[in-house]
Amino acid sequence: MPIKVPNDLPAIETLTAENIFVMTDTRAMTQDIRPLQILILNLMPTKIDTETQLTRLLGNTPLQVELELLQTSTHKASNASQEHMIAFYKTFDQIKHKNYDGMIITGAPVELLPFEEVDYWDELCEIMEWSKRHVHSTFHICWGAQAGLYYHYGIEKRKLPKKLSGVYKHTLDYKKGMLFRGFDDEFFVPHSRNTTVDREDVERISELEIISTSDEAGIYAIKSRNDKQIFIMGHSEYDGDTLLKEYLRDKNAGLNPDVPCNYFPEDDDTKEPIVKWRSSANLLYCNWLNYFVYQTTQYDVNQINDATLSDAFTQKADCKVAKFGGTSLADSGQFKKCAAIIEEDTARKYIVVSAPGKRSADDVKVTDLLIACIEKKGEQAEEILDKIQSRYKVLVRGLGVKLDIDQEFNQIRNALSDNTKSDYIISRGEYLNAKIMAAYIGADFIDAKDHIFLKEDGTFDEEKTKKVLGKALAETNRAVIPGFYGTLPSGEAKTFARGGSDITGAIVAAVAGADLYENWTDVSGLLMADPRIVDNPRSVPVITYKELRELSYMGAAVLHEDTVFPVVKLEIPINIRNTNKPQEHGTLIVKNADYYQSSLEISGISGKTGYTAILIEKGKMSEQPQLRAEILEIFDERKIAVKNILSSIDSLNIIVHEFDVRDCISVLTEEIWDKVPQGTVTVTSDVALIAIVGRELGTSPAVAVKVLGALANRKINVKLIDHGAQKINMMVGVNSADYMAAIQAIYTEFARVEQ
Repeated sequence: MPIKVPNDLPAIETLTAENIFVMTDTRAMTQDIRPLQILILNLMPTKIDTETQLTRLLGNTPLQVELELLQTSTHKASNASQEHMIAFYKTFDQIKHKNYDGMIITGAPVELLPFEEVDYWDELCEIMEWSKRHVHSTFHICWGAQAGLYYHYGIEKRKLPKKLSGVYKHTLDYKKGMLFRGFDDEFFVPHSRNTTVDREDVERISELEIISTSDEAGIYAIKSRNDKQIFIMGHSEYDGDTLLKEYLRDKNAGLNPDVPCNYFPEDDDTKEPIVKWRSSANLLYCNWLNYFVYQTTQYDVNQINDATLSDAFTQKADCKVAKFGGTSLADSGQFKKCAAIIEEDTARKYIVVSAPGKRSADDVKVTDLLIACIEKKGEQAEEILDKIQSRYKVLVRGLGVKLDIDQEFNQIRNALSDNTKSDYIISRGEYLNAKIMAAYIGADFIDAKDHIFLKEDGTFDEEKTKKVLGKALAETNRAVIPGFYGTLPSGEAKTFARGGSDITGAIVAAVAGADLYENWTDVSGLLMADPRIVDNPRSVPVITYKELRELSYMGAAVLHEDTVFPVVKLEIPINIRNTNKPQEHGTLIVKNADYYQSSLEISGISGKTGYTAILIEKGKMSEQPQLRAEILEIFDERKIAVKNILSSIDSLNIIVHEFDVRDCISVLTEEIWDKVPQGTVTVTSDVALIAIVGRELGTSPAVAVKVLGALANRKINVKLIDHGAQKINMMVGVNSADYMAAIQAIYTEFARVEQ
């Protein structure tokens, strides 16, 4: 694939002659491919040489790259014309609103100066800080690497006894890493520098790992463990004659430089240098672009900031509770995915599992089959139980787990004859899945029946659970707990009424004092809109508990607050993740998101049809609070839930469910009329309410303008508008016939990719 560069960039002619596939702006306009957005901060004095070297390496990969060049505004280039800099380079102010898949920070001939004395140091610090949130992966070279290590991790550079110049043999400290995949056991890299970093200083930073070193040149490659920062001490990008030019420059300046090591044949500077690093240089940049950028970046470049912040937040967690839903555990293949996710992070200490879900659209959940066993009884129940037993035998065989399934199902058969054992039978799906997962990953099994307690009335016994479960969790490094049930004071198992395994996961997270509660399912987080209405809606990177409640209230298929109350109470963040796409960051649910700047203006859209609006109009109603109270009392006496109230100086608009008033609307209207004999009562049916929820609603007037503009463009009439008291919810009412079109219009307005 080609690299896309600006029209007329000097490097084009050179690279084309070398058979490097270069694509100009003009040609790229006809391509329908998402290219990687790469930013190069070029600090080298030889601007055009460095542009050409890096463009050559980036262009010699199978990926399409779109290049942008950056200069510092606090230091003017002296070896490149201003015409060149103006034509091809941007300043930080011009690009800081954008996101990039990758960034390269080059070296600079200022290594003998203290960092703080470099004239553009403050600007460089601002750029490096910005890169943490706006760049997916940053590649630092030579002095740029030393500057990055100093800024991000406080690692000082050390002056060498004399300049390190030459081509040196390197080996890999870590051979399984992707950055050096395909490298030989020994490879060569050019170096040209007066400073270095000490191995001991790097090893003290737990977030960093050393990948490659040289006996002569010292540390060559370092990366952060989250793969976001790469630090390369050498100059793999150098042309074959770059060291020669530097050597002759220093020699002509009377600096009496040493002959670059291993560069000239027999170290004879009268002979032509030998290039030993070209293939490894191409492979290094190809690996970075492929494994550290292309394979892991967001498809929508505008979401890089979202993913970076979410990733940074979740990686701080030392103790995580991971709950896996039924679709995540439907068969042995799904089990293995879950196990890989668990093993990937030692912070995932406590695992909560559901019963096996559907393996296909026409399959039946194990829990539903167990319920059918109770309902059918007799031979029919036995047939269903045989089917469940067979499914579990296939599961344990596929995982290679030793568990006596026949014995477990004999106990279930014995319980079928006891009418008091219904909850015990229904809970066996979670119980067996937990035992299988514990055996498969080598973790302890903690039965919820012995550790999660309910009171006689079925409410949660927090005090007893905290004491017993807390002790069990403290005594294990990793445990699996079945979801969906606890135990009554009588000792009988009791299933939870709603969102069973979610409740268990939240309880375990609360008792463990977890830093994060992960909820693994088959979707990549909470969606901005109903996928039955909007095709492939975007997921929401971060949402607050309050926003979650608003969306849930208006019918969005999100976590119900009752299921996660224990973690909300303790302000434990919740992360909704996709078992089938674990590389995606999902949705982070937190109490306060003030620290977080999302690329989305709203967090979600949800709604319902089937409402009736009852408009009562009478002069100066706002000055008659007693009248308002009497009208609302009519609804209260008939046990009609009022969903919303809108008022003005002369009117009161009461929104109710059509179902609640369909048999009494005439009588209800007459009773209201009796209270306002000089007024009017107008009933409007077939109203749909749509909630637009987001933290920006209270501070950005543009949100309301966009909502109404989107509806106007689709010629959808708005019957009512309400801005919630908490300023995170805007509600509009439309005809039920326009409901789906209205949601689609609003979604399109806010989910479109910014150009």
